[in-house]
Amino acid sequence: MNVFSNAATPTAIPSTIDIAAPQKPADATTQGARFAAELSALTDGAAGAVSAADSAAAAVAAGGGDIAAAAVARAKAAVALAIASAAATRVSQAVNSLLQTQV
Repeated sequence: MNVFSNAATPTAIPSTIDIAAPQKPADATTQGARFAAELSALTDGAAGAVSAADSAAAAVAAGGGDIAAAAVARAKAAVALAIASAAATRVSQAVNSLLQTQV
């Protein structure tokens, strides 16, 4: 009997880089805009997770919600906030490092 018979079939990770066509290097403004968009998406995602957790908690408090769903939503919000906090800390450290080297 195969112990992996119930395991999900692994799928290949799709390649995001087209090796056949060389990529043109992006200028600093394009990279800055893309970085800003990524940070914005990160904070929007964290805010959405917190909002969903608050809604689920309010539903439980009103007597009509599912406690398990509220707990899962709160855990997802905590993870999203931890990731956003770590990203903010690393960006702050990187900016401080850059400012210290430009003396």
